[in-house]
Amino acid sequence: MVNPAKQTQSSPINPRPSSSLADGAGVGDRGSGCASVRANVHATFKRLVTAIPAATFAAFLLATLPAPDAHATNLPPLRPESPPYFNADVAVLLDSTGQTALAVTVAVPYSELTWIKVAAGYAAGAELVVSFEPRSGGRMYGDVWERRMVVEEFALTNSTTRIVSERRSFQVPPGRYRVRVGLHDLNATTESEAREQIAVRDYSKDPVGFADLEIGVIDSLQGFTPVHTRRFGMNVERLAARVILFDRRGGGWPRTYPFRYRITDETGGEVVSGTTQVTLSRSAEPVIVRPERSDLFLGGYTFQLEFVEGRSRWLVERSFEVEESGPPRGREFTRMLEPLSYIADPREIEDLRALPEEEQAAGWEAFWRRRDPTPETPRNEVQLEFFRRVRHADKNFQGFGPGWRSDMGRIYIRHGPPDQIENRPPTTASPQLEIWYYNNPYRRYVFADRDGFGRYVLLNPGAE
Repeated sequence: MVNPAKQTQSSPINPRPSSSLADGAGVGDRGSGCASVRANVHATFKRLVTAIPAATFAAFLLATLPAPDAHATNLPPLRPESPPYFNADVAVLLDSTGQTALAVTVAVPYSELTWIKVAAGYAAGAELVVSFEPRSGGRMYGDVWERRMVVEEFALTNSTTRIVSERRSFQVPPGRYRVRVGLHDLNATTESEAREQIAVRDYSKDPVGFADLEIGVIDSLQGFTPVHTRRFGMNVERLAARVILFDRRGGGWPRTYPFRYRITDETGGEVVSGTTQVTLSRSAEPVIVRPERSDLFLGGYTFQLEFVEGRSRWLVERSFEVEESGPPRGREFTRMLEPLSYIADPREIEDLRALPEEEQAAGWEAFWRRRDPTPETPRNEVQLEFFRRVRHADKNFQGFGPGWRSDMGRIYIRHGPPDQIENRPPTTASPQLEIWYYNNPYRRYVFADRDGFGRYVLLNPGAE
């Protein structure tokens, strides 16, 4: 039996008919039905294979420092597995006395809600539920509330960039909690939820320290705006982190604090690091740290912020993703030519490979300019779709190396998400099969998990 392909991307986008990037067209956002399992296996395999040099360096670095007095948990954004999709960012906050609170920010794209025609335009509504249930039993914390919106133009109702953003803070005692965030579309019967577990540390006896990190962007006036989805595009060039530091020790103000920051990639390799000193006029004053450089290429990263004073050491970190970036440079440029070869003419790849380093950015821009369907706008939709496919393949398809180097990754980058996926369980005569169907034009690709570890290989290469 053939089942419709499920959407597995973490970023919710309205499905559209799939098509080939080689033909210069963008596609929607549906993926393979077993991608979540492969993603976990692939991520573990990738860390084991590629993280050895970074791990060795990290071990050496940590050996020279005292163990952290506090290491805040890097809780990933909460996202449901079914529509309506949303992002929920949970952070532990501290006030000037070191009392804890849990802040939850829920972001819902307009395109995920059902809109109805009203006199003033189009209206939508959402009921939001946030709860923190102690694992040891006892009082539950949380809230239920509604948010209603009206827009004048129908085009805005399909926007994936416009979002409903709601933030609530809850005073909670230290402990371990089961977190639940739910969304109910008030104009439909659809609802979804995401669950996670979180530990809230007891800071009451700490004389100085901080809790979770917020990731965002900084403007020309040094104003900080959180990016609660932790997804960045070209705005990653203004990347910054904010943390609230409390200090209950005696003495006068102002006080100066030394901080170390470090950004690592998905393999644990260091991308950028540095030190900065921050002067505060009072306890619980926000600290904003901007890295020396943040021209990051697409991928997953972790921002680490460390405060060391004597034998006291505090370390917090927050993961984030870059889904759109400028031209790759140096090592990244050479690396990206391989997935680019799936959609480009071989002669184009040869010309790009022959470019000296100082001309690579211009060559990359010229390549995509020739494929830009809307050259009058600043966004090149085909290039963005290519980036999205590479990221999806790298995260969801397993191979002996990057996910985009696998057979599934190659087909996905070339043709986009399949219109239908058929899964066939293994038998004594054949391995697990996954069959991808494309409707326009008709294509059929058969993949087999021959070794049982999720590394699917293409059985009918002639179909390419």
